[in-house]
Amino acid sequence: MSTLMKLGTIAATAAFASIQNVNAAQSFTKVQDHQGSSFLDNWIFYNGIDANNTGNVLFQTKEQAQQEQLTFLNSAGNFIIKVDNTTDGTNDPNFGRPSVKLLSSYTITSGNLVLFDAVHLPFGCSVWPAFWSQGPVWPDDGEIDIIEGANLQSQNSISLHTLDGCTHPDSSSSSSIETGQLVSTDCFNQTNGNQGCIVNVPGNSYGQDFSNNGGGAYALNWNTSGIYIWFFPRSSIPSDFTSDSPNPDGWGLPSAAYPRSSCNTDQFIHPQTLILDITICGNFAGASNVFSQTCSGSCLDLVQTPSNYDNAFFEISFIKVFEASGSEAATASNGAGAVTTSADSSASTVSSSSSSSSSSGSAAVKGASFTLFQSTLGTTLIGAVAFYLLSH
Repeated sequence: MSTLMKLGTIAATAAFASIQNVNAAQSFTKVQDHQGSSFLDNWIFYNGIDANNTGNVLFQTKEQAQQEQLTFLNSAGNFIIKVDNTTDGTNDPNFGRPSVKLLSSYTITSGNLVLFDAVHLPFGCSVWPAFWSQGPVWPDDGEIDIIEGANLQSQNSISLHTLDGCTHPDSSSSSSIETGQLVSTDCFNQTNGNQGCIVNVPGNSYGQDFSNNGGGAYALNWNTSGIYIWFFPRSSIPSDFTSDSPNPDGWGLPSAAYPRSSCNTDQFIHPQTLILDITICGNFAGASNVFSQTCSGSCLDLVQTPSNYDNAFFEISFIKVFEASGSEAATASNGAGAVTTSADSSASTVSSSSSSSSSSGSAAVKGASFTLFQSTLGTTLIGAVAFYLLSH
């Protein structure tokens, strides 16, 4: 990397930290802690078929999942969430492989920081796992995909799915606000078959490579300037990430950034229920153009074979939710609203009380966020170049 490129990277990181300091609180209070024997506290098991994604699974109740050893605490103290890999479905033409879908009994909103640490992510041909969130009505209230992939994909795909009007900054700006690889900019759910605005995360961010390298960590910071998601390989996880005092200001550029200037999160992303699930085939992993990229044959031919799902499991160290001090965001433990889809409101529903929230900071500060970032970046870069010239 050239000296000027290095200076540019340093300047971008410094500028991003500056804008975070303006828009995000400097301290957080932990409001949810999923780990160890209490991992399942404040999760609801969704039971039934995967109607929304046409996946070839049957999501189990809590009792069924525990009895079938689809959820358990392993000897390392990590929590396992997995697809059944013992049942032979050869003689059942309507076979749906048992799996798990968890929905949080609370919502997250602006002012919340979500941390996810895992040793293993599900992978394999036909396997489609995700750690994501959704508002009460889809797509009206938006969707955030923190971790999502399919089959033998090697990179995690971060994305938003919204109504029309939310976008990711174009490629001319993306390198200055994130380290990931921009794939698509339109978050509208009707563009390119609900592709979403995707940023791929290079490196060992997903699949077998993620697991072979000891896993890693993801963070979602949703504040008044936008939505920001980081990935850290195991060897690069910040020391404060595992503490009760995380500080995103010190983590450098995120893997994916969705600044409020291009997607008004107050308008497009409403309080979200966290979701952790593993489906099979369906309209993503099973789509011929997706499946054929990393797998051969037919996706449906694999569903009945139990050994195909030996690697279809999450091994999670923890999921934690923090609330920014001084924000007006609802405390994460206040409850979740019903999760439905406008196309099929009966397909995925959780009954609990809704929580309301409002973002911290004035509208003027929010609207100026990205402009201020660009200005700060320019000033910082000029200063860095000047310092270099004077010292050489």
